[in-house]
Amino acid sequence: MEFLEALLLGLVQGITEWIPVSSTGHLVLVQEALGIPPSEHILFDLILHAATLLSVTFFLRKELKKIILSALTEKSKLDEGGIRARKLGWFAILATVPAAATGLLAGEHIEEMFTATATAIALLLTGALLWLAEMPRLRKGRDRLRTKDALMIGCFQAFSIFPGISRSGSTIASGCYLGFTREIVAVFSFLMSIPIILAGVIYGVFFLETIELDWPITLSAAFVAALTGYFALKWLFSIIQKYRLRIFAAYCWVVGVIALILLA
Repeated sequence: MEFLEALLLGLVQGITEWIPVSSTGHLVLVQEALGIPPSEHILFDLILHAATLLSVTFFLRKELKKIILSALTEKSKLDEGGIRARKLGWFAILATVPAAATGLLAGEHIEEMFTATATAIALLLTGALLWLAEMPRLRKGRDRLRTKDALMIGCFQAFSIFPGISRSGSTIASGCYLGFTREIVAVFSFLMSIPIILAGVIYGVFFLETIELDWPITLSAAFVAALTGYFALKWLFSIIQKYRLRIFAAYCWVVGVIALILLA
């Protein structure tokens, strides 16, 4: 993999990891266009995901600090805010279970899913998820998660094992289906991304078939992914307060259709 190709992929990962358009799907399509075989980018992609994990950790540092402190404090000494923070942390871990189970069950077939055609079709499905999430009857304004809400959102996250199904898109959309506001479910979506991305990186390093990497090139791409990922998060939070998710749905449909036409 050439240096400029790696930087381009880092940029794509950073921009699309948090925006609900599937970063893995975009990486697959760009790598297909560049002629990079799947065997060369499985571990590389995982490193890029780890880089964007750093960006979301920094972006949510205040929330994470509250969650960690509440987990280390006796429950009897917590105020209402501390109790909510502790619950949010446990819910984020609980929501990881369906995706982790899916990953283990489909482990031997994960690499087979990384095809451009399957990714393009999955992008069309992501667009449908986002479009339906904006139905007026879903706007109930809920602001308190329950155990079954976390599990339901986690089940939607499990579908993001397929490249082209956006992790943030499926989780934010499912939260909207349950009646939560976009802002609240977006925060939870990014919190629950931390354990699942970390688990994915660990699983990939130890169990997926990979090849040796050019580390200077890989780390340069990872830096680009982490930096752009942070600014993409800031941009997304500002845009979902002003606009609807359907702009991302339209984008997924356009990219998916163009990809299918070029692959035909």
